[in-house]
Amino acid sequence: MGRISLFFIALMLFAGSAARAENLSPRAFTDAFTAAARAAMPSAQVTVKGNLHLETRSAVGEEITTDLRNAYERYLSAPENLDRIIRNYVAVLVESVTFGETKPAPDRSRIVPVLKPQRWVDGARQIQKAAEIEPKPEILTDPFNSELAIVYAEDRPQSLRYLTTRDDVGDRAKLRQLALANLHRLVPKIEMREGAEHIFLIEAGGTYEASLLLADAIWSSGQIKVDGDIVVAVPGRDALLVTGSRNSSGIARLRKMAAELATGPYALTPALFVYRDGKFVKFDGD
Repeated sequence: MGRISLFFIALMLFAGSAARAENLSPRAFTDAFTAAARAAMPSAQVTVKGNLHLETRSAVGEEITTDLRNAYERYLSAPENLDRIIRNYVAVLVESVTFGETKPAPDRSRIVPVLKPQRWVDGARQIQKAAEIEPKPEILTDPFNSELAIVYAEDRPQSLRYLTTRDDVGDRAKLRQLALANLHRLVPKIEMREGAEHIFLIEAGGTYEASLLLADAIWSSGQIKVDGDIVVAVPGRDALLVTGSRNSSGIARLRKMAAELATGPYALTPALFVYRDGKFVKFDGD
């Protein structure tokens, strides 16, 4: 039986049970979508990372993260369209996953830099080494610091597709420059709000806040005024918190917040980093 037929069977089963309830909860919607995605892509590994968040690994070790919040909001506005909404979003995911030896080249105008824990990169490399194809794909990554690495991804309407050496990205030596230029263009207006203990929250659309650590102009221009050196926390890809190295109460609060927030589906690290000599290095001060 083809994967599309399996998809429709799973969709009918879950949609039928959902029709008996007024609204699916975020978890129930996630489970319904996951079942449909697994039926449509039996050779891929689809994992629930949290409510409305999925991670899909293809048979060749490539990974895609999917945020279902937009899909869920559309469902809540029109519950009667559950079947169509899930079908459309699964189709987007299917198009994003590589099943064969060839695939379309990524849109270079949508390639962005994403910060990931070094352990994530190490795990991805192990998976790709086990891929049953030659040459084996290698994730496109550059070092950042002892905790984090830069990973390159194609920004798609409903997902991020992490790129490998099988992708045509042009001149590899210019990839970081290209990705940073795209980041500046794609990120909406950056806003900064001050909270308790002189901790600042930097917002940039909810996806690439952590990637702003790569935008050196933000940190070297002097526009961020703190007591001492700039200290940041990036507990998740959508969280960027800032204070000063001499703000002892702010540092204590920042550590607590980072530890609490570094647990979500897109968690990065509870570590703090200080900006010195044009780089973010791990901050071990009090």
